[in-house]
This record gives sequence, C-alpha cells and structure tokens, in this order.
Amino acid sequence: MNKWRVIITRPEPQASLWQQRLAGEGLASTVVPVMAIVAVTDSAARERVKQLILNFDHYQKAIFVSRNAVTHACEWLDDYWPQLPMGVGYFAVGSGTAQQLAQADFRVTALGREDSAMNSEALLADPTLQQVDGEKIVIFRGVGGRDLLASRLRERGAHVDFCELYHRQLPADAQLQVLNALAPAARRQDILSVHSGESLQNLMQTLAAHPALADYARAQPLLVPGERVALLGREMGFKHLLVAYNAGDSAMLKTLTDYIHN
Repeated sequence: MNKWRVIITRPEPQASLWQQRLAGEGLASTVVPVMAIVAVTDSAARERVKQLILNFDHYQKAIFVSRNAVTHACEWLDDYWPQLPMGVGYFAVGSGTAQQLAQADFRVTALGREDSAMNSEALLADPTLQQVDGEKIVIFRGVGGRDLLASRLRERGAHVDFCELYHRQLPADAQLQVLNALAPAARRQDILSVHSGESLQNLMQTLAAHPALADYARAQPLLVPGERVALLGREMGFKHLLVAYNAGDSAMLKTLTDYIHN
C-alpha cells in the first residue's frame, strides 16, 4: 500500500478527516485543498440569512445539503434559537451531513445506505418528501449550486427558500500547492481524489497554464463520488475513473482500496 499516494483536494476540516481514514489503511496522502469555505460577509446576504433564521419556526421542513451547511446554520440558529421550534422536520443530503446534524442534537431523516447514492435525487425519493403541497421548506446551502431539490419540491407544491450561508472559493495558494504536489520530484503512484464536480473544476483550473502537469493529472486514476462527477471527469480528458457510490468516506475508501488490491 505504501507505494501509493492519494492527492486530497477537500477543504478543511474534511481533508484531515479523510487523510486519517487513508492513514488507517496504510495509504500515504498529500493535502492540496482546491476549495475554501468562507461565510457570507456582505450586509445584504447576512441580513437575508438573519431574516430566514428569525422565521425558522414558519417552516415545516429544513434540508441541509452538506456538513458545511450544518456548521454554518448551527452558528446562526444558536444565536437566535436557544431552543429549536417544534414541528420542523430535518433532512440531510448524505450520511456525513446526517451524522453531523445528529451530533448537534437534531432528529434527522437520513437518506441512502453506504452502498447507494446519497445525493439530491436520493433525498427526493424519500417517502416523507412526496406529499409537500402547501408546506414551507428551507434549504441550507452555500451560494449557488444545484437547484434540483428546490425545483422538484416546488413542482410538488412546496414553497422553498434558500438560506445561502457561505461561498466556495479557490484558495489563494491552491495553484502553488497543486504544482508542488504534482511536480516530477514529488510523484509516486498517484491517485487524485475529488469529492465534488466543483473541486475537480478548481483542480484543473490550477493547472490551466501548465499543460504538462495537466496531462500528468489526466493520466492518473481519478477517484470521484458518483457518475455525475465521473462524466465531468471524462469530459475533461480523464481516462481512468474510480467511481464510488457516493461521497461518503466509507464508499470512497472502499472504491479506492478495491482498485489498489485488484
């Protein structure tokens, strides 16, 4: 196992947690975050978040799309709701998000198994989200992102608001870190791991002015969470895709170790 090296592109603290899981399997890794999570700071955005939080008791359901959404939402909710309102149902996209909600003492409807997709499509198939006509639903997420959840729930008659809490940014030092990690002197038998399509786009953005390194990256196995990101990887020229069921650490790790052992 020690001949392999996994290039980790996740933001902190998820990068360190993923690195610990890899180390437990005897895998070396290098962390080169190509995404940073930064709370919204402009006054208009923060005022919108504040108003949504103040009206939190008006919603029948709250959906959290990521661990970062849980972290940032809890900071706001702790400020304005020392005791959470009754009657709100809590939903999570992915088991990691559900686990973090549970650790924050939310009773959550988790979705998916570790061996299946845990994404927006899976959540939309949950029986408790089929009959939502007239309900108010708030989705906690970063600025931008997929609108699939909201559009489908609106088709089912729900009134949906986004509570956009943070930005996803390319870190200022990402390019230097990526170049150093992929430089010929640093190479081993590398596997690139990305946990989202946006991370993959950011990774290749750092290599846009360095075609030789970009070609090297495309020639390495690319570990991705699901077919949607795999399709993006193929469109970018990656030939060797390791496709996990979902972005959960267990699913990603199983796909990775299955490849290495086979």
